Amino acid sequence: MNISASQSQLLRQLNIRPLQPRAGFFPEALINTQCAPDNSNDMVALQQPPNSLLTDDIKRMLTLTTITDWQLDPTASVCSLTNNNTSLITPALALLQQAALKKQLWILLQSLQVDDAD
Repeated sequence: MNISASQSQLLRQLNIRPLQPRAGFFPEALINTQCAPDNSNDMVALQQPPNSLLTDDIKRMLTLTTITDWQLDPTASVCSLTNNNTSLITPALALLQQAALKKQLWILLQSLQVDDAD
């Protein structure tokens, strides 16, 4: 985390220390991984999401929608729906940490929320 001298001074004056990410938030498979293309296999299989706090949050949100299946596509760069909007395909969790992709996912899921007002 790069912070300016004035930001650092303010943090010291307010007695605030920046938080370090906790390993519990990230699944072990994502720690110290690099997103490098693998040319050895042209067809990449979809994967089940590993256990993590982010995965739990997404699964909780999925229960409010009509989506019944969620898989990761390591080659994907955006979130998409398939099978008549019942399957969610997302990039790897490491990419979903990016604010733009996370926002796209939440907007997509919010648009599919089941209306319980019936």
